[in-house]
Amino acid sequence: MSRIGILPFSHFVGADKVVGSSFLRAEGIANNAADFEIWKQGKKYDGLIFQKVYWKEMMQLFKGPKILDLCDPDWLNGSVNIIEIGNLADAITCSSEALTAMVKKMFRRKIVIHIPDRLDFNSYPAPKIQHNELVKNVVWFGFIKNAYETLNQFAAIIKEYNLKLTIIADQPYSQPDAIYQLQPTYIPYNRQTVYTLLKDHDVVLNPRSAKVSFKYKSNNKSVISWKLGLPVAETADQLRKLFMLHERINEANKKQLLVTQQYNISRSIAQYRSIIEEINRVKPINCYSL
Repeated sequence: MSRIGILPFSHFVGADKVVGSSFLRAEGIANNAADFEIWKQGKKYDGLIFQKVYWKEMMQLFKGPKILDLCDPDWLNGSVNIIEIGNLADAITCSSEALTAMVKKMFRRKIVIHIPDRLDFNSYPAPKIQHNELVKNVVWFGFIKNAYETLNQFAAIIKEYNLKLTIIADQPYSQPDAIYQLQPTYIPYNRQTVYTLLKDHDVVLNPRSAKVSFKYKSNNKSVISWKLGLPVAETADQLRKLFMLHERINEANKKQLLVTQQYNISRSIAQYRSIIEEINRVKPINCYSL
């Protein structure tokens, strides 16, 4: 059996940092497939997946199949030379359809495949079954910098209907705007408790942004919410529609089925295996210990 090492972004930014992409795209794979594991220095591997890791020297030295896994267009801010790094990889995987389309234009002769953020179902509690008659509690979760960019579009409707807003994030909401004036409840993000806490709410808010980089983001926050049996509102109009109990129940049921069918981590594992097989058809395996 081959052994594929995954180099997670979280490993290179500090183990104590909460990194959702590494939890979903590295740990989720490694915890559910015997032939994949989190990379360890000095071990021999038949292939490597660089999960948002732009390690030029390692890519140059390792002779086996190399997959560059992208979840953000980091090159837009000039932090990485994507052409140089991408050309060192045998294949590129992307977490969103928009990002995949962009990367395909840059690497027309390379394997570029969309692998969505999928879930290890064992990491999540049972979905919410009982929904309240009225919407009273809404919640947003993620990195606070993204809340500053997007959440203000919900301020008016939250105030109009006197809803309670909870923000589960890495920092309290401190930007002086309409959301701040609502005095939202802040709960520090903790992966061990966040999913259970989310279920205490009626609707998850996941607004989009007109900012260029947001169009390339994964839908993982919505997928996680759907797995937990929670309806998701991306706009104030969607939230208003979800005030009706039957709409929330129908939305929750429909999206739970979608998650079951399309977002099990086993589908991602199968995709990575298929990509590695394709690479090996034109490139022989050469284990390299680093």
